Amino acid sequence: MQEYLRQLKIYIKDIAKLALPITTAFVAMGLMGIIDTMIVGNYNTDQLAYIGLANSIFVVLFTIPIGLLQGVLIKSSQKFGAHKFQSTGKIYNEGRKYSFILAIVFTLLGIQGETILRLLGQDDDMVKHGGEVLRVFVFSIPLYVNANFFLQSIRRPYVGMYGIIAANILNIIVNPVLVYGKFGFPELGAVGSATSTLIVRIFLAVYILAYIRRMKKNPKLNKRFGLDRSYSTWWNDSRRTRKIGYGIAIMTIATNGSFSIVSTFAGWMGQHTMATFVIMINVSTLLFMICFSISQATSIVVANAYGRGDRKGILMATNAGYVISLTTIITLITILYSYPDQVFGIFTNDPSVISVIKGLLFFVLADLFIDALPLNINGALNGRGDVKIPTLNQIISFLGVRVSACYFFAFTLDMGLKGLPIGLACGGLSSLILNTLRFGYLAHRDKKEGLH
Repeated sequence: MQEYLRQLKIYIKDIAKLALPITTAFVAMGLMGIIDTMIVGNYNTDQLAYIGLANSIFVVLFTIPIGLLQGVLIKSSQKFGAHKFQSTGKIYNEGRKYSFILAIVFTLLGIQGETILRLLGQDDDMVKHGGEVLRVFVFSIPLYVNANFFLQSIRRPYVGMYGIIAANILNIIVNPVLVYGKFGFPELGAVGSATSTLIVRIFLAVYILAYIRRMKKNPKLNKRFGLDRSYSTWWNDSRRTRKIGYGIAIMTIATNGSFSIVSTFAGWMGQHTMATFVIMINVSTLLFMICFSISQATSIVVANAYGRGDRKGILMATNAGYVISLTTIITLITILYSYPDQVFGIFTNDPSVISVIKGLLFFVLADLFIDALPLNINGALNGRGDVKIPTLNQIISFLGVRVSACYFFAFTLDMGLKGLPIGLACGGLSSLILNTLRFGYLAHRDKKEGLH
């Protein structure tokens, strides 16, 4: 037992060392959306509904390419764990070309924002104004994600963290200028907030890609990580990396797609309900990002162990990830429970909106806790490169259980907005059960096959 605790402590430190900069970067990225919501929410409630609806669609268009590129993080981390460092640069270069193709495809899809919103049954006002915001958002489909994943896989996560912190400072300066029309700029409302997001994401892409370029110019680093390894056969060479990404992207579609569908349900209930739901989702997204970043660090450490064929390392990393994530979840939920007026009051000065959220606080916090629990086990499965069964589990849990439960509680039982967090929690619980069973099966198989 003493040896187990000693080993667990080592893995907790290893994951925490990665999780701190990754979490800071994710929180900073989440804060960018929260700042947008806070500024627009205090500007006008209708404008908050427009940006919330546009963002519910953009999240899907933004995160699918991120999911598709997760194979770069996993395969590069596995090669790093196996001490095949030059292979990491080859994987990065393959992902760089792939990411450019993805950016073009998903930007072209997002330009059709009004058509998408109309198909989802939104009224003419929401279609017109939400579509305008979405058309600006989509031009910030990230080109830097592949580079950031590469840096995380070779244990340089602080680069992305510094860049995103700087981007947030820039957003705080630019956002209110474009929303309210200060210093001679036009008053653009929600569109101005989306434009600010576009500007800072361009800055972030330039910063991270410039760092990689500096690494490539350094002969020692270039040779160590194989940054000049790029071949015309990259499409065939990256087949396994893309295959992992396909599975994770489908998981992402299931997860964020279910949020988008549920956001549409909130939109059917009216602009006031939609604005309330936007604030609830923004707070839950921040907590989700923190826990997801911990699972990302867990995934990297599990991938390192898997790359060197270390069964006990896989189990230790997963357990250590849970220690960190559970401590974080409980701490954050306690803060939200203790200071609801201060936290939710940041997003709006409308007392009726805050009153509704406080009335639903128990359901919101329960959903936050349950939704965060599956992330660590999903990260461990991703680190192994296991995607087929977990992908099916996510489809069942989120597009099946979550969406159905939200509709059932909100409309069939006529619970309205209260039914949405209850339905969301049902999807999270299903994901936790199914993927924990999958991880247990793989751990048993590893032991049976004699993996040390």
